[in-house]
Amino acid sequence: MNRLVSLFERVLLGYKQKMLMPVLALVCLLSVGCASVTQSAVKLDSDVDSIADENDVCPGTPAGDLIDDSGCSLFSGTIEGVEFLPGDYRLLGSSRTVLEELVSQLKSYPDVKLNLAGHTDNRGSAKQNLELSKQRVLAVVKFLVANGVQAERLRPFGFGESRPYYSNATEEGRMKNRRIEMSLLTQ
Repeated sequence: MNRLVSLFERVLLGYKQKMLMPVLALVCLLSVGCASVTQSAVKLDSDVDSIADENDVCPGTPAGDLIDDSGCSLFSGTIEGVEFLPGDYRLLGSSRTVLEELVSQLKSYPDVKLNLAGHTDNRGSAKQNLELSKQRVLAVVKFLVANGVQAERLRPFGFGESRPYYSNATEEGRMKNRRIEMSLLTQ
């Protein structure tokens, strides 16, 4: 019974969850020896990423994203741990470990191409921050390329201070706004 439910969960992964139970019930009615299917036999996966909600660390993962075993996007969002000092584009030493992990992931997925977006806090002029964000994202690109990622797989952009996620009124907010984000490049 559990093998049958598991098989049909995988086959029907693309269907919306509310459609899964009626389809499974119909299949079971047509199968010999199938007693009944209850709601508890089907593990819900609201974001349809193949990770059951009860085990999904990142519920709401966008459809089509490549995910890790915990249900989190591999190539989407802020690259956590890539940090810069105020007014500087050089990578801090701690950033290298995070970027080495990204290099490894990119080597595991050789067809993946990324948009990389550099951002700053609002200290300094908008013109200076735009240039600084470009230098920061290029520092990340240079690191990735120097470690074996093909440059044509990366598309860098600088946005300066124009897209803050956090308030620039606090040091913590400014630090979080000095970030690099990635997203899958779609043709």
